[in-house]
Amino acid sequence: MKLEFCAVCGVTTDLQQHHIEPVVFSKIGRKTPKGYDANKQLKDCNPIEVFKWLFDQGIISDDGEITVCSYHHHLMHGIVKFQVAEHNKLVKEGLRKARERGVIFGRPTKVNDFISGEVENLLESGVAIKTIGKRLKIGIGTIYKIMKEKNIKSKNPSNHKVMIE
Repeated sequence: MKLEFCAVCGVTTDLQQHHIEPVVFSKIGRKTPKGYDANKQLKDCNPIEVFKWLFDQGIISDDGEITVCSYHHHLMHGIVKFQVAEHNKLVKEGLRKARERGVIFGRPTKVNDFISGEVENLLESGVAIKTIGKRLKIGIGTIYKIMKEKNIKSKNPSNHKVMIE
């Protein structure tokens, strides 16, 4: 529902719709929040209670849009950019601390000394790369990676046309 005035300052010109969810990352539903007091002053409410009140007053529509003037619309986007920047800083700091604690990120590798040796032996025997992959249950990309790391050339002529440096 588009209002005829800015929900922040009341201006009636240059109105725009702003989708509110990027600004506040809350899981607000239309049910009453725990401990909600309808007589509490707005300045004493937590964000969930404020947004419940804004929904109930019709200031924020059911699809999560609020009518604001262009000034407040740009201001809200500035808040979003700030929140994203702060979020990114926190994520990077958390990753750095996790690395210091020895946390290993990414998908665990299937390659170990045994697999690497088997790939080397099978390639020396002239077995096709697809066959090695099926036999050892690893992808052909993994086989090419092992070949590159160990500087192995395949003895099977069918493998040569696929090998990319």
